[in-house]
Amino acid sequence: MRLVCIVTKIVFVGALLLISSLSGASAESGRISRIEVVGVQRTSEDTVLSQLALKKGMLYDTGKADRSLQALFATTQYKDVHVDFKKGVLTVRVVENAVVASVSFSGNAEVKRDKLAAVVKLKKGAIYTDARVHADALALRDLYKHEGRLTTRIEPKIARKNNNRVDVTFEIHEGQVDKVSSIIFEGNRAFSGHELEGVIKTVRSSWLDILSSNSIYDPERLNDDRELLRHFYLEHGFPDIKIVSADGTLLPDGKSYAVRFVIDEGERYSLGNVAIDASAIKVDTEALQAALQVKPSDIYDAAKIDKTTEALSLALWDDGDKWLKVRPILNRDSIHHQISITFHVEDGQHLVVERVEITGNTKTRDYVIRREMMLSEGQPFNAFILERDKTRIKALGFFKSVDLDAKPGTAPGSVKVYVHVVEDETTVLSFGAGLSSTQGLIGDVSIEEHNLFGTGRDVKVKLAGSFTQLNAELGYSEPHLLGTNAIGGFDLFYRDLDLTEESSYQIQKMGGDLRLAYPLSDHVTGSVNYTFVRQNIYDVSAAASPAIKQAAASGAYNTSSIGYALTFDTRDTKKLPRSGTYFTLGQDLAGVGGDVRYIKSTADARSYFSVGDNLTLVSHTTAGNISGWGGDNVRLLDMFYVGEDTMRGFAPSGIGPRDLNSANQDALGGQNYLTSTVEGRFNLPLVPEDIGLRGAVFADTGTLFGTSPSIAKSSQIVSTAASFRASAGVGLIWDSPIGALRADYAFPLAKQSYDKTQPFSFGIATF
Repeated sequence: MRLVCIVTKIVFVGALLLISSLSGASAESGRISRIEVVGVQRTSEDTVLSQLALKKGMLYDTGKADRSLQALFATTQYKDVHVDFKKGVLTVRVVENAVVASVSFSGNAEVKRDKLAAVVKLKKGAIYTDARVHADALALRDLYKHEGRLTTRIEPKIARKNNNRVDVTFEIHEGQVDKVSSIIFEGNRAFSGHELEGVIKTVRSSWLDILSSNSIYDPERLNDDRELLRHFYLEHGFPDIKIVSADGTLLPDGKSYAVRFVIDEGERYSLGNVAIDASAIKVDTEALQAALQVKPSDIYDAAKIDKTTEALSLALWDDGDKWLKVRPILNRDSIHHQISITFHVEDGQHLVVERVEITGNTKTRDYVIRREMMLSEGQPFNAFILERDKTRIKALGFFKSVDLDAKPGTAPGSVKVYVHVVEDETTVLSFGAGLSSTQGLIGDVSIEEHNLFGTGRDVKVKLAGSFTQLNAELGYSEPHLLGTNAIGGFDLFYRDLDLTEESSYQIQKMGGDLRLAYPLSDHVTGSVNYTFVRQNIYDVSAAASPAIKQAAASGAYNTSSIGYALTFDTRDTKKLPRSGTYFTLGQDLAGVGGDVRYIKSTADARSYFSVGDNLTLVSHTTAGNISGWGGDNVRLLDMFYVGEDTMRGFAPSGIGPRDLNSANQDALGGQNYLTSTVEGRFNLPLVPEDIGLRGAVFADTGTLFGTSPSIAKSSQIVSTAASFRASAGVGLIWDSPIGALRADYAFPLAKQSYDKTQPFSFGIATF
C-alpha cells in the first residue's frame, strides 16, 4: 500500500512537471521573435513596421494584428495586406497600390480639358485606388450635368504599366444639352405663372440662351427655385405656403424637359394688432415704436417681421439693455385671415464674453475684424448681436466664408466667441470696353486693392479713355480713420476732355482732394472735403465764341475750395435699385486760396417705388446754382452744362446759354439748372429676368440759365432766362457683366429753336 502511494506521488509530480514544461513551451512559441515584410517595392519596410501595433518581443495578439491591418490600409499605399504568425515569426505580406503615371480625357468635344482636370482629384504621381477613380468619374458626370448634358457617360479606363504604374483615361460619351422647353405651375391662384417665372432661376429656352445658362435643365437648381418660391409667398401674405413638388419630365423628343411646380398656397393673411410687450422688463416701449417696420392692415411679410425683430434688438442694445432679447409671438385668426404680432421683450441669460478668438485670417489683421464686432471681451453676450457681427464681417468683402460660434468659458456665466474666416482675393484687376453715342469707343483698366496689407484700407488706380477724353485717377481710403467710424481719403486725377463738338475747345484738369465722411446714422452720412484743381483751355477753334477765346487768353487758373455734403440713402441696392430714397445736398466754397471765388450748391433727389414685382417707378430731380463772391464773376469752365445725361433727346450740352454768332453755336454753360425725370422700369415679356434686360419709359424736363456779366459782354448769348424743355422716350437697360448699359430713344416735346437735339443715345447707364 505504501509502495502504491509512493508511485502515485511520483506520477503526480511528473505530470505537473510535464504540464509546466508544455505550458512554458507554448508561451515561448507565442512570442514574436522576428518580423518579416514581404512585397514592398515602392515603399520601405520601415513604412510598414511603423504602422504595426505588434513589435518584436511582444506576445502575438489577434486584436493588435487587426489594428495593424487597419492602419496599413488607412495609408492608402496598399491594395491588399495579410498578417501570418508561425513559430515566432510574424510575416506581413503587402500588395502595393499603383502610382498614377498620367491622367487623360477622350471624347470631350464640348468641355475643355482644363475644366475637366480641375474637377479630377487623381493627378500624376498620386496613389491609384479604385475608389478614387470612381469618385472622379462621378465628379465629371456632375460637371456635365451642370452643363445641361444629363445623359453623359463617363468610363474610366486603366492601362497597367511596368514598375506598378497605371495610365488613367476617362472616356467621355457626351450627351446633348437638355433645355427647359416649358415651365408649369399648378395650384397658384394669387399669382400668375408669368409672375412666378420671374421669381425662380430656371427659365425657358429661347433665342436669348446665349446670354444665360439658366435654360439648361438642372435638377439641383430646382431645389433653389423651391426656396425662392417659398420666400416669395412668405413675403406676400402666405404663411402656410408649401411647394409640394418641383420636378422635370423628359419630353418625347429626348432633348428637352418640362418643369412643373406644384404649389399649395394656403390662405392670404394680413396683419392685425401689432404691439410691443415689455411688461416683465422696465423698458420704454414708446421709444421702441420707431423701430417697428410693420403695422396693422399690412400684408403678412415674414421678412419684415424678421427685420423688425432685428431693429428692436439693436435699439435695446444701443440703449444699454444688452441682455434683453426680442421674440415675435404670432396669433392667428383663421376666420378673418389676420395675424396679430406681439414682439415680446424678455430677459436673456446673463453671460459675459470672456474672450474673442479669431482664426483663419492669414492676411487680414485681427483689429480689422474686431472693429466690426459689437461683442468684445467684458461685454454682455447677446445671440442676436453675434449674428449681426457675422453679417458685418461678411460685409467687409474680404472673406469667402465667416463663421461665429459661442462656447462656454472657463468661468461660470462666461462664453468664448470663436471667429473663423476663410480669406478671399481682395485685389481686383479689371478691364472694360464699350461704345457711347457721344464718346465713341470707350475703355478702361483699373487695379483695386480693398484690403491693403491686411489693414482694410482701399487703394485704386484707374486709366480710362475714349475718342473725346482721357482720365487717370489714384484714390486711397481709410475706413476707420484714427480708430473712429470716419472714412478718410484722398484722390489725385488728370482729365483731358475734347469739347470741340459742343464748345469748340479742349480742356485739361488736374488736381486732387482730401475727404472725410462720417456716418451720422444708418442712413445719413455727412462729409467734408478740400479740393484743388488746375484748369486750362487749349486748342480753341478760330471760329469759337469770343467768350471762349477770352477764357483761353486768361490762361490756366487754380481753384482751391472747401465743401460739405449731407446724404440720406435708404435704397435697397446701389445698382439699379427698386425701392428706397436717395438725397444729397452739397456746397463748395472756392476762394480758400487759388484764383477764383464762388459758392456752388447742388442737390440730387431720387425715389424708387416697386409696383408689384415687375415694375419700378423712379423719380429723379437735380438742381444747382453757382455764384461769384467778392466781386468775382463765374468763369466759363466752372459753369454747369446740361444735355443727354439728364435731358434725353437733347445733345450733350444741348440746352442753355450759347453763342449763336459762333460757327459752332458754342454752348457756354449756365449758373443755374433744374431737371426732373419720371421713369417706369419693367421686365420685358418673354425675356428671363436673370439676363438683366429691362425696358423703360420716361419723361424728362429741365432748364439751364443765367450767365456771368463778363461772358455776356463778349458774346451774343441766348437762353439766359429759365426756359423749360421737355422730352419723352423709351429705353433698354442691360445689367451686363461689365456694368449697367443703357440705350434710349427720346424726342423733344418742348424746346427752343437753337437747342441741339439727339434722339438716340447709348452707353454706360448712370443712376
